[in-house]
Amino acid sequence: MPENPAENRLAKVMRRQPVQQRGAATVTAIVDACATLLNDHDYDDITTARIVELAGVPIGSFYQYFPDKRSVVHALALRGMEEYLGRVESMFTAGGAGADWREAARQVVAMYLRMVVEMPGFGRVRFSDLLDGHHLDSSVDQYELMAERLRELFTERYAVRGRAPVMLTFRMAAQTADALFKLAERVEPAERAQVLDTADGVIIGMLAGVFDPV
Repeated sequence: MPENPAENRLAKVMRRQPVQQRGAATVTAIVDACATLLNDHDYDDITTARIVELAGVPIGSFYQYFPDKRSVVHALALRGMEEYLGRVESMFTAGGAGADWREAARQVVAMYLRMVVEMPGFGRVRFSDLLDGHHLDSSVDQYELMAERLRELFTERYAVRGRAPVMLTFRMAAQTADALFKLAERVEPAERAQVLDTADGVIIGMLAGVFDPV
């Protein structure tokens, strides 16, 4: 069975991972509670006590799996990323990506933006290495994992005809896109479309160096 890089990263942020269904339900309840709280509160206002109260689990169960609230945020970020990449992979598997890599890239971006609206906590954490000024552990690099998976999907389907370094280009595109999407949330509503259109153009421009012939 192929190794799952996300599980390796998750093992770094959790004290231990559940092996039984009851433990998995506890972990899910804790992460869900953290996601809900992040939608309404700043990171500094969230405590382990508030998380376990909302999750309906004993504080001892929290510390059985997580060392602190930051590790829960890590787990939330990784879960959101896995959900997003799972949807992208399903799109490619079902043939929805199409023959044009540009259209596939636009669909990948659109799916990302939909999840920001639909998935609790995803809009706050996503794949960022910062949360309200708090650095997350650099050993759990969501950008790198996302770039690796997207690179695999795109290069398996579309011929690499350019000269740009493939992995580096996907990493740059992932981080640049995330920064612009965050900016779109902070500007005036009338300016949001301009930022998103710019993000789309920047991503396509970067990937053109990989997929378009020189």
